[in-house]
Amino acid sequence: MTTQDVAAAIPAHTERRLVPGLKTPFPMINYTSSMLIEDQVAQKICSSLDEVLAPIISVLDCYDSYLDVFLAPMDFVEYMCSWILVNPELGWDQHTVRKSLAHAIRFYGFRGTARGIRDFLTTVFELDVTIEESGSVSTSRDSTDPTTWTIPPTPTVKVTVRARQGGTVDMGLVSLVMDSAVPAHVDAKLTEAS
Repeated sequence: MTTQDVAAAIPAHTERRLVPGLKTPFPMINYTSSMLIEDQVAQKICSSLDEVLAPIISVLDCYDSYLDVFLAPMDFVEYMCSWILVNPELGWDQHTVRKSLAHAIRFYGFRGTARGIRDFLTTVFELDVTIEESGSVSTSRDSTDPTTWTIPPTPTVKVTVRARQGGTVDMGLVSLVMDSAVPAHVDAKLTEAS
């Protein structure tokens, strides 16, 4: 089986391929006993092993680049998304997925809050965002019977988005993000500023 046959057998969704002619920094023939160095069979076996191990060594040497969301292959970025629950399945383009993953830890600190929604939409989708929320809380220093409590109004949030510099807003995509960012008990309304 040749390198081209192996490369053709790799599934199309990955971005990593065997690199024809990739050299290893550690040729196996250098680590064999001196009596085998001149042996033709040993040289061919070592050469074959070098071809198999060279991509592995290359990936390990470049592992720090795999952890950089703007340099890593897209299939590895999607794998990292599964580590911290970023949802690239929402139909985002590659740039949006990478930006979302790069800022995900900071966003999770404020998830479900007005600041979290604003930061996500302004950073990832580059939108101008205005948020109006009902906000309210009831407190009492005295213990009371829960059956006497008044029913609080349903909390609401109104998010108005505007594209920057004459761009367009994909309201369907922003709506999907809103559904995952706004707490379930909050009545959310999304509008586009004119």
